[in-house]
Amino acid sequence: MNNKVLQSFAITLICVLLGVLISLQMKNVNEDKVTENNLEELQYKLIDYANKNAELNSRNAELYQYISQLENNFAEGNAYIESIINEKERIAIFAGLREVKNYGVTIEISCSPESLIRDSVIRTFVNDLRALGAQALSVNGERLVATSEIRATSSSIIINGNGYNRQDKFVISAITDPPKETYILSYLETLKKSVLSDATLRNDQYDIRITAVKELTIPALSEDSLAFKIDLLSPAATP
Repeated sequence: MNNKVLQSFAITLICVLLGVLISLQMKNVNEDKVTENNLEELQYKLIDYANKNAELNSRNAELYQYISQLENNFAEGNAYIESIINEKERIAIFAGLREVKNYGVTIEISCSPESLIRDSVIRTFVNDLRALGAQALSVNGERLVATSEIRATSSSIIINGNGYNRQDKFVISAITDPPKETYILSYLETLKKSVLSDATLRNDQYDIRITAVKELTIPALSEDSLAFKIDLLSPAATP
């Protein structure tokens, strides 16, 4: 009798355990499906946002051309308005809101496939280019302005809020003074040797190439960039 009771209890316990295991398995399957569905939905949303952003950028470019045309029409024959428009354009160029071109240099930075490019190396060249009088700078096509950041995460270098893979090549572009070409190139080559001889960087096996470019184009800062920050600013009262 006791044996039959024990057998019944054992069979019941096994059935309960099997039921729990099946339930857990079904839950995991459902969670996997939900995760896959959510991932697919997020991918569609990202594509949709990217398309909308492209449309807005295109529309913004059209509006800018229209405004420029209106300004030119109003300025025609009016020296005062023309001077205001010219000054506004100069300020926009200075702020990095216009695409610019002139003589310049590019610096291509890469490292071994097993290493990650360090943000400190990029900042070193950017800071020294500024000290050399570069009037416009970009990194991987990101226009650098006063509010631009160059910082590293575990796998990316963030520039103007956009991430770039630290295992990819980085290209620094700078518009510099043509008469100072010899001095600037010599200075950058010396800086390159200093970086390559740094004991903390030697294992990264950096490859740094410096090139003079007769006509270099540097893009404008996008107005939807995180570096385009003016919401906290208001004009100071003039005396």
